[in-house]
Amino acid sequence: MYKKGVALEIQFSPERLNDGAGDPYWIDLTADEAAALLATLQGKLAERESTTAPLVVALDTPPEGAAPEAPASASTGAASADDGLKQWVCVICGWVYDEAAGAPDDGLAPGTRWADVPDDWRCPLCDVGKEDFALVEF
Repeated sequence: MYKKGVALEIQFSPERLNDGAGDPYWIDLTADEAAALLATLQGKLAERESTTAPLVVALDTPPEGAAPEAPASASTGAASADDGLKQWVCVICGWVYDEAAGAPDDGLAPGTRWADVPDDWRCPLCDVGKEDFALVEF
């Protein structure tokens, strides 16, 4: 479980989790993945001016600057990174609010921007307020 004041969150697909061994959980990295993770962390930490929000790094996404695999002519009604919709992660429990998907069960329609989420809204998993969420940046 995340604790307030977490400085780093490493995201990965659930298939990578080695949870058969009990607590603590871990994931296995290849030497290339470990080197790429180290380079990413060093680059992102060098750019940071403060540690008020956790640094979020995703292992299972293509590196910055990589060409997208989807054809350029493909267009769908789903939200994409180009439309400016963002994701916000609860630094306490890790629940992610995706602006594109919203949180219909919690009264937030798809497409609801974080700025439009009411100030008294609470995390559906751990009941903390908006101040305990951080923008997910890759």
